[in-house]
Amino acid sequence: MSNIFNANFAATAIGSLPHADVECATDLMFETLNEIPCWVQLPKYDLREDMCIQYTEGLPCSIIDKEKKTVIIDDSQETAFGLEKFYEAYLKNDPDQFQISRECAVGFYAMLDHLEKSRPPSLRALKGQVVGPITLAGSLKLASGILALYSEEFFDVIIKLLSMKAYWQFTKLAKYKLPVLIFIDEPYLTSFGSSFMNISRERIISALNEVYEVIQSHGGLTGTHCCGNTDWAMLMESNVDIVSFDAYEFMDKYLMYWREIIAFIERGGYLAWGIVPTSSKIADVTLDDLVKRLEEGVQFLVSKGLSKKLIQERSIVTPSCGAGTLTTEEAEKVMRLTGEISAGMK
Repeated sequence: MSNIFNANFAATAIGSLPHADVECATDLMFETLNEIPCWVQLPKYDLREDMCIQYTEGLPCSIIDKEKKTVIIDDSQETAFGLEKFYEAYLKNDPDQFQISRECAVGFYAMLDHLEKSRPPSLRALKGQVVGPITLAGSLKLASGILALYSEEFFDVIIKLLSMKAYWQFTKLAKYKLPVLIFIDEPYLTSFGSSFMNISRERIISALNEVYEVIQSHGGLTGTHCCGNTDWAMLMESNVDIVSFDAYEFMDKYLMYWREIIAFIERGGYLAWGIVPTSSKIADVTLDDLVKRLEEGVQFLVSKGLSKKLIQERSIVTPSCGAGTLTTEEAEKVMRLTGEISAGMK
């Protein structure tokens, strides 16, 4: 793991907002996340901004089904040519061959434009994100009916595709000479261990590590966000640098792994505390309530032997998940509270 910066409860976000105005959404990110802004994903702006469509450009044999708002992999026809072209491109190790177009990620380009025009002196890092390989492969079906997650051929392609999408983002953000965080978002990990997911722990760790390695080998920090409960020990045994969890709803379940958390932090890991709810509960929470809840979580780890100073150095504040399903007003409250909690925890 790389210790690139002292996090000191800096704030960032998972990514999605409900806005249709790209500039307004980008300005909100920079205003409220004045240390670690991220680019905005806008699913209400365009279907291609959906997290399980956004990163499928360049996926062999893929077709967007606009009616079902999903992507299918057409393996009913010959797939060899498409797969061969993909691996040829992958082996060139050129991230520009796997760029995310403006049509699929208008917020990414808006972030770059903002940084070119005005780079706030408070910036300490920049954040990008991709959907995780488990989530994408678990969401895409082949025409033959099976999930891509259970097709060794297409699962491998998805892992490598997302690795290169992450690498491409890293190259664009790294030119600003700040630490770069790339999160791999894995909501599908909430199904691990259930009848809905027949994949081994070892295969999950291997798939994630392949994506992490590409980013880390170029000096970036990696994170994985899971918005529900999962086998957190599994994630902390991987090579990830930052574990991002829903600290509002699932703090008690995550802190049950306190032994693994201590080992993770002591070997260089960071925690991203998703303390601001991104549900209807946002209407009733207050800054004081959320700060108190977060402080209780920190104090629990202190009681188990972790230094409070080390926790502060390795902690980031975030919303509990993306805010794309909220109203604009709710999402703006989420973002404001995230920034205010960060300031309060310092």
